Amino acid sequence: MRKLFKRVVSFFLIPITRWYLRKERTHRYGKLTIKIPPTVFHPGLFPSTHFLLTYVQEHNIYNKTILELGCGSGLISVWAATQNAKVVSCDLNPVAVKACRENAIQNHVDIEVYQSDLFVGIPDTKFDWIIINPPYYAKKVKNPEELAWHCGEYFEYFERLFSDLRTYTHNSSHVAMVLTQGCDLDSIRKIANRHNFQLELKREKHVLFDGKDFIFEIQDLQTRQ
Repeated sequence: MRKLFKRVVSFFLIPITRWYLRKERTHRYGKLTIKIPPTVFHPGLFPSTHFLLTYVQEHNIYNKTILELGCGSGLISVWAATQNAKVVSCDLNPVAVKACRENAIQNHVDIEVYQSDLFVGIPDTKFDWIIINPPYYAKKVKNPEELAWHCGEYFEYFERLFSDLRTYTHNSSHVAMVLTQGCDLDSIRKIANRHNFQLELKREKHVLFDGKDFIFEIQDLQTRQ
């Protein structure tokens, strides 16, 4: 019954959402105003961004160095910069990169923003925090809009993430990532384990379609040896 309900609602909701996102939209979060252009992930329509941001807010990030991989319109990055964090943000979608830069200016904060496929364009730095709201569905990307959702047919995004992650962390780094029950968690865990990382569950939350969202911190097993 639940699967049937999900299919029926999705049949109507997905076209409406796509229609709504064809124009630039505005999202307000506290005192922040974030503009979201077409093809960029909307942090207000989907729960993962706020869930991840709430987790980060539980920690003291004052004066910390932070990298947000896949920043989208930049809500998390902009908020972190208001806390005096030193923020670097990146996204593969050039529209998202432009939006993040403009949202930083509009909200009077400084952020270094790069167009980058994961770490490719990021200067070599050991960050205190890396924050990731990844594309987690195992499908091939066909257009810029799908960059926020699809990680490749064979989880290529996660293979590259865990292959390069260690270069950008130190022994005390926090690497926080949000995933959903609706993706293939087992495959992502196996990729992490192959690279000697472990996903440690920190929070979970019920969501409408995918059952639950989860916050994981990625633990480097090499540092424990």
